Amino acid sequence: MEDVNSLIQKLASDTPEEEKDDAMKKLQFIKDEDLHLLLQPISKAYWDGAAEVIINLGYPRVHIILPGLLEWIQDMNWPGAAQILDLLRDIGDPVIPYIKDVFNQHSDDVEWVEWIFELLVDNWNKNQILQIEEELIQMSKGRKNDIKALRTLWVHDIYQTEIINGILQEKKSNITSEIIELEKLNPGIDCMELKRGLKEVIFKPEFIKQYFEQNKARFSFCNTKSNLQNYLIEIDDLAFEVLNTHI
Repeated sequence: MEDVNSLIQKLASDTPEEEKDDAMKKLQFIKDEDLHLLLQPISKAYWDGAAEVIINLGYPRVHIILPGLLEWIQDMNWPGAAQILDLLRDIGDPVIPYIKDVFNQHSDDVEWVEWIFELLVDNWNKNQILQIEEELIQMSKGRKNDIKALRTLWVHDIYQTEIINGILQEKKSNITSEIIELEKLNPGIDCMELKRGLKEVIFKPEFIKQYFEQNKARFSFCNTKSNLQNYLIEIDDLAFEVLNTHI
């Protein structure tokens, strides 16, 4: 077979269709040890073509690159991500051990974990959810995608309503106390005034850097407070859903 790297270079979006199709057909005979070369190769201009090759190979041919396929959906705006997502959904249970690895080793990557919840886990049945129960419980104790984990545990009756409500109330109490303490340590800061000032200099490059430097502490306070308030909204949203589902 023609050199794999040479064939991959023909997957670019601007490659003539006949030449690209020929490369794709030849890549169906790629060796297992070279499959990793199809994972987001060269630049984004090649990713749609590489994804199509992977889709055509299908499962179980691509089993050894499943971790890399999960990495491909770290950002669903990436070329090829939608096709790879469809493949992961079709594969089903064999993907679960690799999702467990992501939850255990990359829980700090909030956006990636969020995509995995919304695009994969939220569509699973209870038997599949039970396979990641330990990871969900561990995640629910933290503050990164913990509300999604709690919702999953509740929806699939792993945690009863009373338990979920207790956990949510404790989280809400802790966050409210943090906001009060934060405000005590930073009295008199008006975040709306800070935003208005930013709007006045946003299109003035000669002033904006100075504005950020002069207000670094205030920006830090306002960003932290905003994040905590958004977290409270997540808690309240789930609490509202739980309450209204059981009325």
